[in-house]
Amino acid sequence: MPAEFEPLLEHAGNDAMKPPVALLIHRTDMPEKSAFYPFAEFSPEWNAIRWAIGNKVPIRCFDLPSAHMFALREEDDESPPRPDAFEWFAKADGYSDGERWWNDRVEERRDPKDFFVAILEAVTTLRAELHLTESRETLLREAWMRKCLRTAEKDGFQNIAVVCGAWHAPVIQGDFKASNDNALLKGLDKHKVAATWIPWTDERLTIASGYGAGIRSPGWYRHLWRNEADPVSSWLTRTARVLRKEGLAASPASVIEAVRLSNSLAGMRGRPLPGLDETLEAAQAVFCQGDALPLHFLRDKLLVGQRLGEIPEGLPSLPLQQDFEANQRKHRLKPAASVTPLELDLREEGGRGRSIFLHRLLAMDVHWATKKEARSKGTFKESWSLQWKPQIAVAIIDAAAFGNTVETAATKKLVKSTAGEVGLAAITAGLDLALLAALPTAVEQLLLRLDAAGAISHDVFELLQAIPALARIARYGDVRSTDAMAVGSLFDRFASRIHVGLPAAASGIADDAGDRLCELVGNYAAALTMLENASLDAEFYATLRKMAYWEGTHPKVGGLSVRLLRDAMQLENEQVAQRLAFALSSGMPSPSAAAWLEGFLQGGGSLLVHDKNLLDLVDSWLSSLTPETFQNTLPLLRRTFCRFSSPERARIASSVMQATGSAPAAAAVIDLDMSRAMPAIAAVAKLLDLPQPVWMNQNVFAVGDCC
Repeated sequence: MPAEFEPLLEHAGNDAMKPPVALLIHRTDMPEKSAFYPFAEFSPEWNAIRWAIGNKVPIRCFDLPSAHMFALREEDDESPPRPDAFEWFAKADGYSDGERWWNDRVEERRDPKDFFVAILEAVTTLRAELHLTESRETLLREAWMRKCLRTAEKDGFQNIAVVCGAWHAPVIQGDFKASNDNALLKGLDKHKVAATWIPWTDERLTIASGYGAGIRSPGWYRHLWRNEADPVSSWLTRTARVLRKEGLAASPASVIEAVRLSNSLAGMRGRPLPGLDETLEAAQAVFCQGDALPLHFLRDKLLVGQRLGEIPEGLPSLPLQQDFEANQRKHRLKPAASVTPLELDLREEGGRGRSIFLHRLLAMDVHWATKKEARSKGTFKESWSLQWKPQIAVAIIDAAAFGNTVETAATKKLVKSTAGEVGLAAITAGLDLALLAALPTAVEQLLLRLDAAGAISHDVFELLQAIPALARIARYGDVRSTDAMAVGSLFDRFASRIHVGLPAAASGIADDAGDRLCELVGNYAAALTMLENASLDAEFYATLRKMAYWEGTHPKVGGLSVRLLRDAMQLENEQVAQRLAFALSSGMPSPSAAAWLEGFLQGGGSLLVHDKNLLDLVDSWLSSLTPETFQNTLPLLRRTFCRFSSPERARIASSVMQATGSAPAAAAVIDLDMSRAMPAIAAVAKLLDLPQPVWMNQNVFAVGDCC
C-alpha cells in the first residue's frame, strides 16, 4: 500500500468499519486524478491489517507513495505490457490458464503447510528464467519496498511479515545495493495528495465493473471465507433457497444431487474441490433442467451481492463531505448499492427539503440521484431513483474546490458551468436547476447572464429553444415558494423578439431546418398556453397569420401555422378550407404540398379521430378533388398518413366510414295506445322519484310542470 495510507490504517480496527470499503487517494489540485484501494472481508490485506491492530503489532505501508505514482503515470511509459507469467505454471500443471491455476492452487488451497516457501521458490525461478522486461514503475516500486524493509530492520524489527503480490516477493530481499536503489529513487516528481476511507460496493469488486484487480464473484469468495469446512453443500443450499423464491423446484433431495454432481465434475477435471463453475453447472443441470437462464436470478443475491460498506463517523474528511453526510442524515436518505425508488410530495416540507438537496447534488455534478420525471404539473410530485456508487465520493471531493457546504459548492459550480459561450439553452437549463435547488445567488447571476445573452442573440432558433424552460419556471416556480416574476419579465422580452424574427426565420430554409422549426414552434405554442398571457397570445397569432399567408414561408411551417390558428379558433373552417385547397392545389409542387399537409396534420392521427370538425375538413377537401387530381395527391397523403400508427389509421378509417355512411331509414310511425303505456310510465316515474305523469293527448304527457 502507498505510504500515505499508513495514518488511516488504525481506523480499520473500528467495529463500525464494515467492508467492502476502500481507501481513496487523490491529488489535491486535481481531485479527478484519484486511485482506489478496495477491501473485502476476505482480502488478505484487510485481514493482515485487522490482525496487526488486534494484536498490537506495528504495521507499515511500503509501496511507492502515490505522490510519486501520480507524477510517474503522467510520463510516457512505452514498455509493452508484461504477459501473465503464471501461465507457465498452469501449463506445467495441466491447466489451460494461469488464473484458474492460481485459484485452485493458491486461493482455494486446503493444505497451507510450507505454502509460502514453495511459492517463493517457484516465482524466484520463474523470474530468473523468463527474464521479462519490467516497467519503470515496477522497478521503482520494488526499489521503494526494499528501502522500507531496510528501514524496518534498522529500527530493530526482526520478525517481519510482508504482504504483497507474489511476483514482487523474490526481489524484496537479496543482493541489491541500497545505493543503487537510492539512486533510482532520487529526484522523483511528486504531487500533493490526500487520502480517506470511503464505502465500496460488492458490484465494484467484480472484474465486470472495470476494476482491473476485480474478481468474478465476490459472493463466492465471501462464502468460502466464512464456510471453510464444507463450502459446497452450504453454497448449493443457498442457491436452492434463492431459486425456490423465484418459483423453481429445488428440494433438499435436489441439493444432495447437485452436491454429488459438482464433486463428480471436480474429480473429472482434476480439481481438488468443486469451484464456482462446477457448482453453477450442477445447479443448472439439477435445479434448472439444463436451462441457463434461471441462473441470472443468482447474480445480485448470491454471486455478486448488494452490500454497501459502512464507514464510522468521525473519520478525517473534507468539510463538504461532512456537510453532505449531515444533509443525508437530516433528510433521512440512506445510501444503498441497489437502485432505490423515491417519491416526493412537494406540498410537504420534508418532500421539498429532499428535492432541494437532490437538485443541489445535480448542480454539483454528484449523480447519486436520477430524476425520472420532469417538473410536476399539477400533481406536485417528483420521482427519483437513488443508487450509491464509489465514484460519488470522488465527485464530492471534486466539488469541494467550490465550497465547504453543499449550497455554496452547488452555487459556484453551477454558475461556473454556465460561464462563457454556452448558449441560451444551457443558461436557461442552469437557471431552471438553480430555482429547483433553491440557490438564490445562482438565480440572480444566471438571470443577468441570460438577459445579456438574449440581448445579443439574433438566432430565433436559440431563443425558441430557451422558451419552454423559461415558461416552466414562470408557471411553476411558486410551487417551491420561489419568485418567478423576474423570469416572467425575461420571457416576455424573449417572446417579443421571437414574434418579430420568426417570419423571416421561417422563410427560405431547408427541409431539415423546417422540421426543427416546426418542433420549436409547437413547443413555443404549448409554452404560451401554459402561461395564459392574452397579450403574448395576440402577438403570436398575428405572427402565425403572417407565416400562414406568406408565400416564402417553408410549407411545413405554413401548414403548422394554419393548424395552430384553427385550434385557437382564430380561423373559421371556411378559411382553413381555402388555405388547404390552395396549398394542395394542382399548381403547387408535390414536395411543397406534402410538407404543408404534414405540418397541418402534425401531432399524430388521433387528432383526426377526436376532432370531428378537422376530420370533416380534410374529408371535404378530398371529396372535392377530381379523379385525376386525387391520383396526383394520393402519394402525398401516403407520405403523411404512413407516419401514423396502425391503430390510428384504423380509427380514422372507421370514423370516415361512419360519417359517410348512408343515413338510417326513418323509423316507421307507431300507433301508440297511451292509455296502455301510462302504467309503465307511472312505474318509471315512481322509481325515479318523480311526480306521477298526466296524459294530456295522444303525443304529450306532463310530469309535474314539464311536458
